[in-house]
Amino acid sequence: MDNRDEFRRKPAGSGNGSGSLNAAVSNFERMNQYSTDAARRRRSAATEAGTKQTARKRRSRPIPPWVLVFICFLYDTLLFHIWSNKLLRESPGFGRWFGIALFALAFALLFSLIPTISRNRKVHLVLGLIVSIFWSFMFLLEYFILDSFKNYYTIEEIISGSGNAGQEDFSKRMFGLILAGFWRILLFALPIVLWFLANRYLKLRRILTRGVRRFLAAGGLIVMVVAVFFALVISADTRTLTDSYTFTAAADSFGLPVAIIRQEINGGKPTGDPLDVKGGDETHEWDLKPTDAPPVTGETPTQDETGTGVTDPTGTGETPTEMTRPEPEKPYSVMALDFQELIDSAKSDRVAKLHRYVNSLTPSKTNEMTGLFKGKNLILIAAEGFAKELIREDLTPTLYRMYTQGIQITDYYQPAWGGSTSTGEYSILTGLEPADAVKSIQETIGKNMYLTMGNQLMRLGYYSRAYHNNDYTYYHRDETHENLGYEKFIGMGNGMEEGVKKQWPESDQEMIDYTVPLYIDKQPFSIYYMTVSGHGLYSWQGNSMSYKHKEEVQNMPYSETLKAFFACNIEVENAMHDLIEMLEEAGIADDTVIVLTADHYPYCLEQSDTWGNPESYLDDLYGYSVDDCFDQDHNALLIWSGCLEGKGIRVDTPVYSLDIVPTLSNLFGVDWDSRLLPGRDIFSDAEPLVLWPNCSWKTDLGEYNARTGKFTPVKGAEIPDGYVDRIGDIVRQKIRYSDEALDLDYFDILFG
Repeated sequence: MDNRDEFRRKPAGSGNGSGSLNAAVSNFERMNQYSTDAARRRRSAATEAGTKQTARKRRSRPIPPWVLVFICFLYDTLLFHIWSNKLLRESPGFGRWFGIALFALAFALLFSLIPTISRNRKVHLVLGLIVSIFWSFMFLLEYFILDSFKNYYTIEEIISGSGNAGQEDFSKRMFGLILAGFWRILLFALPIVLWFLANRYLKLRRILTRGVRRFLAAGGLIVMVVAVFFALVISADTRTLTDSYTFTAAADSFGLPVAIIRQEINGGKPTGDPLDVKGGDETHEWDLKPTDAPPVTGETPTQDETGTGVTDPTGTGETPTEMTRPEPEKPYSVMALDFQELIDSAKSDRVAKLHRYVNSLTPSKTNEMTGLFKGKNLILIAAEGFAKELIREDLTPTLYRMYTQGIQITDYYQPAWGGSTSTGEYSILTGLEPADAVKSIQETIGKNMYLTMGNQLMRLGYYSRAYHNNDYTYYHRDETHENLGYEKFIGMGNGMEEGVKKQWPESDQEMIDYTVPLYIDKQPFSIYYMTVSGHGLYSWQGNSMSYKHKEEVQNMPYSETLKAFFACNIEVENAMHDLIEMLEEAGIADDTVIVLTADHYPYCLEQSDTWGNPESYLDDLYGYSVDDCFDQDHNALLIWSGCLEGKGIRVDTPVYSLDIVPTLSNLFGVDWDSRLLPGRDIFSDAEPLVLWPNCSWKTDLGEYNARTGKFTPVKGAEIPDGYVDRIGDIVRQKIRYSDEALDLDYFDILFG
């Protein structure tokens, strides 16, 4: 028996003073036991807590960043296309949504691979956030650009800011858009915010396995192959990626990443080579010798006689003496160009193809209207955001007079060329399709723009000036317009402020009143105006011209936004009133031609955060539902001179902005070549054709919508076999020619 057991059995304090010792031992053992039990309880509690924490960690395992990339990209794509389709007034069918979904899934898988290049949790996290934030930003930025300008911009255009007056102005506009649509930013950021909340501790462990990387890579490649096959073989939108490519059309059809990648392929140009024609190096009758000029009868041509859509509603068929013009010097509108020699001496195959293509075309014939305005003054006006519906006898009597008493063109279009004012100006001034969208007009700097009306008339000794009542550096006009045929360009900042008050927008009437006296006694003169009074937004507070004319539109049965639109354009009316009055007082109204058209349709009336429109007001303005480009881009072209009044000349065939330079070249009787411009002289025998950059088109027999792939013939028209394919080929040739002519500085090759 242990002595301690014996001591334990003895009462405390009994025998030989042993009570104190027993008590001490007893207390020690009790304390030791208590300590052991406490430790056991602590271990048990810790084990239980650890088990619970492990289970909790297992249940709330952090979501890997590559999962964030995958979810975020799919979410952003869906949101982007829902919003953009609403702006574009489109209801994509199942096929288009299927193509967008396929590419979105493929890119989501492949982009999710990027964070997995590192197993380091911090690097993995940073890469995942960078990819997610980048694509959220890109989708947002493109949406805001679409909201403002009604088309998407390429990466190059965004970086350069070429869609506006430069990077500084472009950045200001984008900042304003972001503030106006801040709630959209929050929606795009929602997946990232939720991911952060779900992983608030961000204690990421090794979450990457080879299996995940292999799955993402294999899955992404397989889906991408299927998506590409669908896009190039099955989809009805295949041509938006091939021979009818535009950045906006590709983004609409297959998604923004597809458009960005496609833009980098072949410099963003359409595929194929429609200019690679055969037989273009042969000699034609117009190359050999002039034949007898067509007789001048002294009568205005009628539709039955010419088949051109030119009519004489008065029924007199007579042309008064003031409209008498010299006989055309040649039967065709051609220049002395030896294309066989040009082909043989071409420095590159691209240039040779251009020569062969031009030589393969049939030039238009000179006609009854050739030289009608020979020697007269020209005032060419691009009116900001103009619309045909502004022409009203009660509200805008001067514009009504110019439209009804000049050359009345009933079916006119100013296509939305993939940009805003710059592309409209480019088409009006150069007669070429702006194939590089908002960059096109800047690419004219330093190039030979031989056939612009400004350059053609300046070579004849005309006094020439260009004017704009806003910042003279906007769109780099200080660098472009003098090269387009105007000896000096004057805007706010280099002279216009001497006669025009600084406000937003500035007054067109003040611009006319200030500038006309500067040139009216310098005949013959060639003048160009770019107006600004009709610019959005349309409100009483945000538009000084709307506020100025507010009382004049109060009885109109429209919304306040539409009233403000009409109001600010009364300033254009007043400007034209003063212009014609000054010409008449100077006795030169009959010797001056005024040409006025829009730079683009009034897109500031569309539903837009930028312009503060909760709904689109275009339907109310037009009086019908705007469903396609034909509805949207119809407009007015006014060609007026005092010598035209009472003559009732009318053109009923489709006409558009690319027809302005050829028509004026014919009317002014200058030496020009109808094969070198994609538009037509509207009084000639050339086939009527209006084209859009996505290869939609309209002729006198019908219209083809490239977005739907549907051709709608004019009621009662007989459509020849192969007609749609033939016109489609011509459209692609004209677009490619416009692109190549600018890119290769073709007119310098011909005339430099």
